[in-house]
Amino acid sequence: MKLLIDENISPEITSHLRTLKYNVKSIRECCKGYDDEKIVEMAVSEERLIVTYDLDFGELYRNFGASSLILRLRSKNPSVVLKYLVNFLNALKEQKIDMKNKLAVITEGKVRLIG
Repeated sequence: MKLLIDENISPEITSHLRTLKYNVKSIRECCKGYDDEKIVEMAVSEERLIVTYDLDFGELYRNFGASSLILRLRSKNPSVVLKYLVNFLNALKEQKIDMKNKLAVITEGKVRLIG
């Protein structure tokens, strides 16, 4: 799975995902300051799943169909976020769920999958 990590996500999370062999591109590293629409264009053209805390990507998903995963966790502590994120990514792999043109919202209590 190819991921596009928004600049609001800790570099520690990006680094850890790479050690787990995920194909990760970081906005913070390559394109800091890109507006959301430019990030969506990149995600769509490169077929990447956007990982973000930014709720605006829910609206951009509706308008452009960009595959997105919005983290709505109370804590942004990298170890906490990684726990939820890696569990979700593993579940996608195990259940063979394709995230193309889908939106996922992860909270401590549940995962909503739309699309």
